[in-house]
Amino acid sequence: MNKTLALVLTLSLLTSYQSPVIAFAAFKDGNWDIYTLEVDSGQLFRLTYHPAEDRDPALSPDGKKLAFSSRRDGNWEIYLVGQGGDITRLTFDPHYDGRPAWSPDGKRIAFESTRAGDLDIWLMEADGSNQRNLTPNSPYGDAEPAWSPDGRLIAFTSWRFGDKDLFLLDPDSGELTQLTTEPTDEYSPSWSPDGDKLAFVREENGHKAVWVMELESRRAYRLSWLSAEDSPVWLPDGRLAYISYRYDGERLVLDESPGKLLLPRVLLGPAFLRGGLSAAATFRLPGDKLSLSTLSLPTPVQSSERRGLEELDGVDVYDARLSSAVVESFSALRERLRRELGYDFLGRLWEAFRPVDFQSEHSDYASWHKAGRAFDIYFDEKQALIVREELGGETRWRVYLKCAKMDGTCGEPLRHHPWELSYIPGEEGKPGLIPNGYYVDFTQAAREAGWERISAHQGSDFDWRWEYKALEFWHYQKRDGLTWYEAMEQVYPAEELKELFSWEKATEAGVPPHLVGPKGIEIPSDKACWLKLKK
Repeated sequence: MNKTLALVLTLSLLTSYQSPVIAFAAFKDGNWDIYTLEVDSGQLFRLTYHPAEDRDPALSPDGKKLAFSSRRDGNWEIYLVGQGGDITRLTFDPHYDGRPAWSPDGKRIAFESTRAGDLDIWLMEADGSNQRNLTPNSPYGDAEPAWSPDGRLIAFTSWRFGDKDLFLLDPDSGELTQLTTEPTDEYSPSWSPDGDKLAFVREENGHKAVWVMELESRRAYRLSWLSAEDSPVWLPDGRLAYISYRYDGERLVLDESPGKLLLPRVLLGPAFLRGGLSAAATFRLPGDKLSLSTLSLPTPVQSSERRGLEELDGVDVYDARLSSAVVESFSALRERLRRELGYDFLGRLWEAFRPVDFQSEHSDYASWHKAGRAFDIYFDEKQALIVREELGGETRWRVYLKCAKMDGTCGEPLRHHPWELSYIPGEEGKPGLIPNGYYVDFTQAAREAGWERISAHQGSDFDWRWEYKALEFWHYQKRDGLTWYEAMEQVYPAEELKELFSWEKATEAGVPPHLVGPKGIEIPSDKACWLKLKK
């Protein structure tokens, strides 16, 4: 081959490999692992395969190493992947260590840890040596370190004054500067490549969006307006990526021109993603090439097979039956939580199966309880708390469960304000102080097992802001892609269903006409206008 041609081809391959790269964690086939995506080519790589949860990826500035958090040795520690693919453990404390962040010269790693009793920012050399606490004097949470491009400062979030604010820390002198003072929460900082701006998340009463602050003037402006967004990360070329949350899953999106109010480009999704993104100009670690569709949410396999009701073993509830189609999933979730928490949280429920003819003023006549595919948790304020989240104009709740042991072997530190419910009508409650200790995200664990939460009721005659029963934070259901009527057909004879759940019966029982079709109930021809809303 002509030497000039060979050189051109070699340079071409190298250039095509220089696409900016985003690292992230995704859930697939029952496991959280770390992936990378070449932004311009769309090429997806999988980097980790361990059955334990791997997350919080941090690409080294030269793209030759990856630091990440994992529970592969029983508690949360920080690990390092080198060029040869070998994995080295960097931290060895029994308490939580996570969220690694590289210094621009690749010589040091900042991270967060609870080894001093509360969440603090720590610093170590890239080989794990010389670990020291940078925020020893704060008894409250300090988290999410992010290095400035010149290596002089570390931005982080702290709730030392109640709400979450952004701070700048000089790791050498210890000098601290507070950037935000608003009563809202500001967190997840990310530096622009020129060091002049910080992208971050601003959240108020569950509404969260990506913002940008110009550091010299402290002027801040909102960047995202879609639904709910977090985890911003600047690419080396000045573009900005973040995660957008929708009812059908998460999307990794890219703002090509931050500040110009252009719609972001979807890079990946809908998928099952979690916060904690990292970016680098290039990527040189071994990984398996995958298609983007690999991480697409699976389409449930629908079945018309008749399934009976099955008794749940050892569950304390009035009627401990569920559809046999979901008992295995429920039991697996219950056992997982029992192992992680140190107690049997799902061994006691508020409600499981509901009789087919059950009807009350503030319950859905066409309830998933009747199909044997729903349960309501028994909420004990001593062991559980809820966090408010707004998604697509609806209020949803995330449930966290307190670990029996506080030694780092269970759960992780809480970093969201628990919602303190107000029993004064119309006042809806307020964010509370973030407690120390370890918690398990029940809502996340349930989702991984296929169980979905539902939104709180918001209406003129039944609203969670003044009616406790409208909160619905206790309710979880497993649809498996079925309409409600299809799920009922797995449990009941067709004749009985037609008699109890005709259009007339359903609407008389309070099912809104626009929901009859989506539930799978047959719509009469004279009500054809509602067919347009049938899924």
